[in-house]
Amino acid sequence: MGFLSKLFGGDKDKAAAPSKDKPKDASAGSTPAWATNSGVPQELTAKEVQVMLASDNPPTILDVREDDEVANFGRIPGSVHIPMHEIQGRQTELDHEKHTVVYCASGMRSMEVGAYLLQAGFVQVSNLNGGLNGWNGPKETPGK
Repeated sequence: MGFLSKLFGGDKDKAAAPSKDKPKDASAGSTPAWATNSGVPQELTAKEVQVMLASDNPPTILDVREDDEVANFGRIPGSVHIPMHEIQGRQTELDHEKHTVVYCASGMRSMEVGAYLLQAGFVQVSNLNGGLNGWNGPKETPGK
């Protein structure tokens, strides 16, 4: 049983099962891979996320690192900070219908959280490939 399964009391095989939910905007031509809700978040590069953030409909950026990581290494400006171990109890703070891009330090924890969010009914979830370590955009340090 994986860490996330132990943390949330789920079944590893259940987490990998594809969801039957359909993306809301499937009629708008070719559906992006991140919108298919296959049970696995689509990997996005830092450049792709930066383009999305500059668009008219930017995604929610979710930082799942621990408090000390945010304090020591900063965060992507405007990101929502919910540490991985708190996501189950705080997922209602996020819009299930809005595209959510999850990141951590390197992309491993955020991939697990992204899979959990898809299983929980989120329609559009992506993972920042390389996490904050691969981010070449602006950073902010909260409280400084």
